[in-house]
Amino acid sequence: MPTLKSQVSAAAAFALAAVVAMPIPAWAQGGFNGPGRYEIGNVRSGKVIDLDRNDQTSVIQFSARNTDNQQWDIVPAEPGFWVLRNAMNGAALEAMGAGNSTPVRGMPFTGSPSQQWRIAPANDGNALITNRLGKTLDIPNSSTRDGARVQTYEVNGEANQRFVFRRLADLARRDDAGRDGDDWDREHRWQRYYGRFDDREHRWGMDGDGVCFYREAGYRGRAFCVVVGEEVRRLPDPLIERFASVKFFGRARGVEVFAEEEFGGRRARIEHDQPDLAGFRNERGDDMRRIISVRVF
Repeated sequence: MPTLKSQVSAAAAFALAAVVAMPIPAWAQGGFNGPGRYEIGNVRSGKVIDLDRNDQTSVIQFSARNTDNQQWDIVPAEPGFWVLRNAMNGAALEAMGAGNSTPVRGMPFTGSPSQQWRIAPANDGNALITNRLGKTLDIPNSSTRDGARVQTYEVNGEANQRFVFRRLADLARRDDAGRDGDDWDREHRWQRYYGRFDDREHRWGMDGDGVCFYREAGYRGRAFCVVVGEEVRRLPDPLIERFASVKFFGRARGVEVFAEEEFGGRRARIEHDQPDLAGFRNERGDDMRRIISVRVF
């Protein structure tokens, strides 16, 4: 596999006048070929995207050192979008604002729209990393210095906005902490439960028949969604929490929720929308807001 330095050097020989409007392929350009762990280098500077070890939130460029804070696990989000999580601490790359020159940061993972990125092809064979507002990752003033903060800016297609990906591992392989493939899969399997963000309704939801559980009352905040007929024997750890509201979609008739995995422990049945689960209890008076397994019918 070519080194990141050689990829960057070759890409820098191309001049890009504008970004070409074109359909987004299943996998984009610049060495990106789907979910996995990557090192991400800037075409202009040859430096890689780095999560600063000092505060573990600042996103900077730095000379490649093959350390975990310079490695990013890229996992699916909404169709056409990806979440970039740092291998050092799991922080997600997040757009902190809509304006030009707004620094990006590594923030606790929520899966919100501000943490979702499109990896779009530039016409020189490399990649733009753009957010839902159409702004793209950018190195300010085409800086080549170590420590320059990564920001978002309107797309111009210059080399300081183009990136190359060096694949390091599949997510199912044993990671640096020694977890085996099954454990790694379980950690990331939550992805398939999250619904879609409805821009018109300004909330998460789902198409078809199923039920969504929300972190906030009134069907607000991040949600996870389960389709009719599905049994979830144990929710992945990132989903096990107290929920504030439940909404039904399509022809879903009800959901059974359980306080233990494998449908054990305290249980309750919900058969219609619940805009506020504050104090929600089953028939025996047990607090049922924390659930670990569910059945939807």
